[in-house]
Amino acid sequence: MLSKTNKRQSGFTIIEVLIVLAIAGLIMLIVFLAVPALQRNARNSQRSRDVSSLLGGMSEFVNNNNGSLPTGGTFSAGTTATIGTSGTNTVPVSLSYYDGSKISIVDGSAAAVTNPNSNEKVIIVTGATCSSTVGDSAVGPSRGYVALYTLENNSKQCKSS
Repeated sequence: MLSKTNKRQSGFTIIEVLIVLAIAGLIMLIVFLAVPALQRNARNSQRSRDVSSLLGGMSEFVNNNNGSLPTGGTFSAGTTATIGTSGTNTVPVSLSYYDGSKISIVDGSAAAVTNPNSNEKVIIVTGATCSSTVGDSAVGPSRGYVALYTLENNSKQCKSS
């Protein structure tokens, strides 16, 4: 008697292949949506660290110069900035995100300073304090200083000394 043998073909069905491709596509979509947000958060963290470094440099300058605030600095293109002018005890500051040419020191003892609308600029305001208006400065103590900057999501920030 002849017996019938079932020959099974090995391989995947078209449904199985489509399911695997759909799952892979979903994973790729999630990754591509998450990467820009992670990059934006990393840049914003770098901005905040740079501003903290600048405020630390300002504090060191004030301590080295008997409580005097700087009237300016050497803020040239590149990743370093020098707080103070020649003839004073200047303080170098390393930057990881900001270009030194986009940093400025202004006197805010006479009037409030408005935060820049650019996320590439930092304004250090002397004689000021952070105001109740988010991200702006107000006239403050003569030895106070704040840094005004904007994050990528147009969130204005004011960080005080």
